[in-house]
Amino acid sequence: MLLRRMGAPRLRLQKSDFVLPSPYVCPRCSHALSTSAPRTNKGSSPFRVRLRASLRDTKVQWKPIPVGLGIASVGALQFYRVRRRNDGQEEGEDAEEKSGAEERRQRLQDQGNEEDIGSEPKSRPRRRARIKPDGPWQVQVMSTLPLKALSRLWGRFNELEIPYYLRVPGFKLYSYVFGVNLSEISEPDLHNYPNLASFFYRTLKPGVRPLDPNTAAILSPADGKILQFGMIERGEVEQVKGMTYSLDALLGTELSGSSTGPSKLSIPSGGTGEKDERIIKEEEEFANVNGISYSLPNLFSGPQNQRQVKPVDASTTSTRSSEAEVRADLALGDGSTSSWFASKAKTPTALFYMVIYLAPGDYHRFHSPVSWVVEKRRHFAGELYSVSPWLQRKLPGLFTLNERVVLLGRWRWGFFSYTPVGATNVGSIKINFDRELRTNSLTTDTAADHAAEEAASQGKPYSGFAEATYGEASRVLGGHALRKGEEMGGFQLGSSIVLVFEAPKGKRQSFDEGWAGGAREGGWQWRVERGQQVKYGQAIGWYEGDR
Repeated sequence: MLLRRMGAPRLRLQKSDFVLPSPYVCPRCSHALSTSAPRTNKGSSPFRVRLRASLRDTKVQWKPIPVGLGIASVGALQFYRVRRRNDGQEEGEDAEEKSGAEERRQRLQDQGNEEDIGSEPKSRPRRRARIKPDGPWQVQVMSTLPLKALSRLWGRFNELEIPYYLRVPGFKLYSYVFGVNLSEISEPDLHNYPNLASFFYRTLKPGVRPLDPNTAAILSPADGKILQFGMIERGEVEQVKGMTYSLDALLGTELSGSSTGPSKLSIPSGGTGEKDERIIKEEEEFANVNGISYSLPNLFSGPQNQRQVKPVDASTTSTRSSEAEVRADLALGDGSTSSWFASKAKTPTALFYMVIYLAPGDYHRFHSPVSWVVEKRRHFAGELYSVSPWLQRKLPGLFTLNERVVLLGRWRWGFFSYTPVGATNVGSIKINFDRELRTNSLTTDTAADHAAEEAASQGKPYSGFAEATYGEASRVLGGHALRKGEEMGGFQLGSSIVLVFEAPKGKRQSFDEGWAGGAREGGWQWRVERGQQVKYGQAIGWYEGDR
């Protein structure tokens, strides 16, 4: 009936052969009629039927994923598996140690041998509890990464030898990206730098960093950017505006039996030769010229029995007379404050601080900002977060969390400390006059774990650092003498330096003289601004007036 109305010719159809000519074009509608089975409405068939048909008829096309994404996925999966396995092993070892110790204790008690109780064999120490910092999600993600392992891996990568023909274009590209001034380096031929580590630790031409001639000035210890500076109040150092951290947390607290000055010294019997006398005279001259105190108690006496000290605390206990003399010389009197670095001198003094950030393109060696004596070193085997200005605004107490080397000593105005702070991808912190220092090392981490475990077994808090002294460097000064501008060490890549020093704070004007503000006459005066780029040898400030 439908075909008749459309004007189509009559066809004789049979039940067994219901087939239309293919294709059959309708003359009025100009479209072909399908010869297949009649189509049903999409909504009439079930969803599972349509899904099965789509999966059957859809052609599967395989496309490669990026190589970097694949490597990152495999690495993350492997890191997760290794971490789970290590955690399981530690739990199993702890359980075995506890059960074994309990069995041994019970057996000894049964045998009546109480003397051997507690003499358990020393095993691998447990890892120190990591400090989980507070902060935004970026900080939380960063705290879960193995930054120390990545930094050690980066240090190995920096030491790989670069092909000869790639050195010049590679180092020029690096200099262009990070702003390295190639005209200042002492070795102009870039082919002579075999790897990235040697280029990072490059030296400068003589005379490109002249020292400021002002004898009362403190020089910038390195090339970098001034992040913060100011006076320390209530033992707090300002990291960024509105965010502070404790000076005790940065430098550490005073250890019992430690000395803050030159201790009792002795030399072998048999007298002193001309060479020893010449060295002593040179050291005395150094101390007198730079206003640094020194003492000579029993310098030419015979050998004396000295108490052996633990490697963690290498300082010696001084006598009361020498301690009183040192306190008088360094103007460190007994005060009400519990901080060991505080001063109660008659001359008004204060503690000042400054933070310098070294970018990847800066000159990576650091120098002595003043003439001073380094008495001891404290190594904090902490984390290795980035010390970029962005993270300093996000992570409170960043410098107290990172690995750092605290150098403590004195200069003509009193206390002086110099702290190179480690960072992510910083291969190591080098101190030229310290042969024992190893930073970002598995050995030092294990030693710190041992010290933390030993302190916990004795019921004492862990100090957080390993200490060494430089008393043998100078029998007169009781430490290692450094002249202003002398090279002290350096970083691999970039990091930060924190200076904390004691200096006169000047005198206030009286109300009779019209005083109406907080300014002081004389004393320490800053000559830098926040965010300013400074060069090594440039004056960051000086003290005015006489002591």
